[in-house]
Amino acid sequence: MNVAAALLLGMSLQDVPPIEDPSASAPPPPAKITLSTGEVLEAVVIEETPGSYRVQHPVLGEVVLERSDVASVETPSLEPEGPASPWSGSLSFAIAGYDNVNSNVELRIGGELKRTTADDELTLAARYFFGVQNAVTQNNNFLATIDYKRDFMNKRWFAFGTGQFQYDEFQSWEQRVSGWGGVGHRVIQEADLDLTVRLGFGVSYEFGPSRTFPEALAGFDLEWRQSANNKLVVGFTIFPDVGDIQEFRFTTAAKWVMKIDGVEGLAFEAGVSDEYQSQITSGTRNDFRYFAGLRYEF
Repeated sequence: MNVAAALLLGMSLQDVPPIEDPSASAPPPPAKITLSTGEVLEAVVIEETPGSYRVQHPVLGEVVLERSDVASVETPSLEPEGPASPWSGSLSFAIAGYDNVNSNVELRIGGELKRTTADDELTLAARYFFGVQNAVTQNNNFLATIDYKRDFMNKRWFAFGTGQFQYDEFQSWEQRVSGWGGVGHRVIQEADLDLTVRLGFGVSYEFGPSRTFPEALAGFDLEWRQSANNKLVVGFTIFPDVGDIQEFRFTTAAKWVMKIDGVEGLAFEAGVSDEYQSQITSGTRNDFRYFAGLRYEF
């Protein structure tokens, strides 16, 4: 090879990037080192001995620190964080009141378990009201709901299916089983405000006297987050009887939730709810309740 060819080959090789060794490990992340004087250094710990730390600082270079001069060393974990759990939930306990056949103060216990993925959401919820006056039961009401939503069309729309069981000792029907299906639309999705509407059809069955009747469903749910610690949740749903348009029932509720500073997951909540049924044989058409208590979210 002549001299000119060698020069040309050398110049071309200068533009070729070096081949990285795939077996070479990435440098460790810097540790947060707090000195006994209060100063904080971010440096890579090269070696740790019973009496000292040998560290590599980006400005100071390699430095040896005596253990007596170090208050703490926080080394970031190299383990990758696992995927977040799709499950979340809450438990609540409150002093409640009601105004239907009787007016009294009672206890309210509630719980919710929710599974959320990229495409769907499953919610299991239950709440129980119980009141006693002069050793006589004045209120005994239980409600359990299962709700499933499947997103489509850029998650602005969803299909839903909802099942519900309700027990009320002081209503003529005493027990009611219902199921509905339909579509919903997320009208507003903002950082501080969500508004969702639903429309569907279903059927309800009431025990004693037993009857089955088809129902339409129309309603909305609104959540307004005034701050990181405060939110207002409002919902309304009406169930017209498809067989007799003059018969209908509706449920409405509003609650305010305020997180308690310094206690992870704990919040104060207060709210009102109302359930109205146009046609009854006994009991009450209007069942209005209010409550205030504690809520734990996990």
